[in-house]
Amino acid sequence: EILGPKRFRIDGRLFERVDLEVLNKRRQRLKCSHYMPVVEGGRQQTRFPCVIYCHGNCGSRVDASDCLDLLLPQSISVFAFDFSGSGLSDGETISLGYYEQDDLMAVIEYLRSSGLVSRIGL
Repeated sequence: EILGPKRFRIDGRLFERVDLEVLNKRRQRLKCSHYMPVVEGGRQQTRFPCVIYCHGNCGSRVDASDCLDLLLPQSISVFAFDFSGSGLSDGETISLGYYEQDDLMAVIEYLRSSGLVSRIGL
């Protein structure tokens, strides 16, 4: 798979990628991946700060792999998603920001309600 393995190590620490879907206000499914630290034998219960990775016009959530080696070892989780009309998310075309802002708000609302993150950055 292009997103890489679901569980992987960086500097000896174990991390995992959890794939999920978030619905935007137009009821389109946004394909998402949340990368976070884990403890051997189960998911870490600690809430971590989270950086939401927003890809460019021709990109997808796969592009977030470039920042994993920097952020994850600092116990900062990474949430990447395909904007509507990009990657594997629903939608035919991108809107160059008009609807993408709604996609981002849907992701922020999901993260705030998930109990998995302490703070959110972009």
